[in-house]
Amino acid sequence: MASENQGLEGKDLRGPEDSGDSESGDSYLDRKKHQKARYKKRVLDTRNLTIDYKDAETLERFVSKTGKILPRRMTGATARIQRRIAREIRKARMIGLLAFARR
Repeated sequence: MASENQGLEGKDLRGPEDSGDSESGDSYLDRKKHQKARYKKRVLDTRNLTIDYKDAETLERFVSKTGKILPRRMTGATARIQRRIAREIRKARMIGLLAFARR
């Protein structure tokens, strides 16, 4: 067992395709730079926005195309505003102004 490993000391066991210093530009940093973003952050101006359950058009901006309430990281709203948005969307759904899900 020791004689098998003796000849391999100090040698690079990776093949040429595994080395990170290849000149083909396929390094980790190059791949990371060209990755596609999972979602696009929609920063909606919520500062002067009046959020009311009766205004279904405004609330639809905070609902995804499948009918889910968008998270804060996508809407850009503060935590307080996001809670208010979610509360008003649920009210609008209960009285039938907004659909629970889209098909």
